[in-house]
Amino acid sequence: MVGPDPPPLMGGVVAGLSAVLFDAGNTLIYMPQSAEEILRDLCRQIGIPVSLDDARGAYLESERFYTEHALGYTGDQGEFWRRYHGAALRNLRIDDPGGEKAAFLSHGLGLPGVWRAYPEAAAVCEELRSSGLRLGVVSNGPVTVRDLLSQAGLLSFFDVVITSQGVGVEKPDPRIFEAALDTLGIQAGHALFVGDLYEVDVLGARSAGLKAALIDRESAGQVTRDCVVLRSLDEVIPLIQELSAISSQPSAEDDELIADG
Repeated sequence: MVGPDPPPLMGGVVAGLSAVLFDAGNTLIYMPQSAEEILRDLCRQIGIPVSLDDARGAYLESERFYTEHALGYTGDQGEFWRRYHGAALRNLRIDDPGGEKAAFLSHGLGLPGVWRAYPEAAAVCEELRSSGLRLGVVSNGPVTVRDLLSQAGLLSFFDVVITSQGVGVEKPDPRIFEAALDTLGIQAGHALFVGDLYEVDVLGARSAGLKAALIDRESAGQVTRDCVVLRSLDEVIPLIQELSAISSQPSAEDDELIADG
């Protein structure tokens, strides 16, 4: 798209943008181990041998619980996650009448290092912030996404963190993006959204009026999309510089760049 070593961003509002919003999981942060691998290992720590296949089925059962109960949940988070992991234990036919095993799983999956920042994430966020842009996160996740970002050393970069559990709607619903924009006091046309799921992140952001880019670290250009495709967060800055270079041209050309990649 552009050369590998662009000059740093300078000044305040860049290319008509006031803010860059990001998805969280697999965009800013990732799990070095899969959730089922971690569940298997935690079960072994309490003396319960579990195969990876069984752990995968149990994890899917807990995710079904999440899908059914997470949106708009306002109760105690500790209790929520004990019930979440309790669903996995029931799938594994493991008795846990007092909830101690579920609490152990909840604690283990919340430890620092389970989620980590992508290597380039902090430096990119720092440069975007220093350019005068405001940053935010819009995640289809629990309110504890804030904790994960904090553990990964990224939370301090963000002016707002909006989660589907917190606001009761999920991407691609435009209202979750609008919640972030309202908090920032920024119009949709002045914001760029970066996420890793086309149908959820790109189409959702567009439906709310934001510019959107897809981050795809895996396909190596083999999948064609009608949007800008980034290979890493490092490419967010060159994208903004491209937009800045044509910012004096009619705004429709900005939209064409974002649409056509």
